[in-house]
Amino acid sequence: MITRAIFVLSSPEAAEQFLKVVPDLRAGGLSEATILHIVSAKRGPAEPMPDLANWVRHFEAAVPRVELALKRGDAVKWIYELARVRDADVVVLSGIRNGAEWDFESVSSPLRRLGIPILFLPDQEYAGALGDHVLLAVKSLDSFQEAVPGLQGWLGQSGIRAIRICRPRELVSAAECAGVSLEVLRKEGDVAGIILQQAKEWGATLLTILAKADPDSEAGDPVVKPLLEGALWPVLIWPAQGKTQLTR
Repeated sequence: MITRAIFVLSSPEAAEQFLKVVPDLRAGGLSEATILHIVSAKRGPAEPMPDLANWVRHFEAAVPRVELALKRGDAVKWIYELARVRDADVVVLSGIRNGAEWDFESVSSPLRRLGIPILFLPDQEYAGALGDHVLLAVKSLDSFQEAVPGLQGWLGQSGIRAIRICRPRELVSAAECAGVSLEVLRKEGDVAGIILQQAKEWGATLLTILAKADPDSEAGDPVVKPLLEGALWPVLIWPAQGKTQLTR
């Protein structure tokens, strides 16, 4: 169930992105939205983006309860603080280039340890409702079994297809969890590229990857950043730990 969301608003283009995905989130239960807008940390009057008040009114017309959080400084710090105070269910980020660098590749990345899902919207148009065709990419059987029940609770009983990319001779068996089958694709090469191709061929409307680190997996080429940069669909980064980790 998605009740409370934080939208990290950086530009009018990002606001347009967010308002397009709001109906899907409302269908999932969204009733409260916090609009986090970061202004310069320099001394002097804050200078928010043009027409900020107008964009907030658009959100107020779409979501029952809306709050604007105008903050200075580090966006990740404020995402953490607001996620804790608001008991947020999801953070929504824009993929539109605006100078912000979101670190998702490193296992120690603060965003990967946030404890709640992060929905990353691509910088281009996409079609379809979020839950129509969900492609879940996993690294291990354990992470698959841990993620599926939570995803079903978050998205409802949506059409979820789960895949795991393995080397051709790697000894891995297919699996099933809560009615979702895990397909083993034995392929060599660029893992991110393979996942993106599978998503394209299947007609995915949401690509889901896991923030959890798999200690037994070998270090390899970056996967998360190429997925975020190459995806034609929203990407849901599923947390490695529960929301309880945000409490003091």
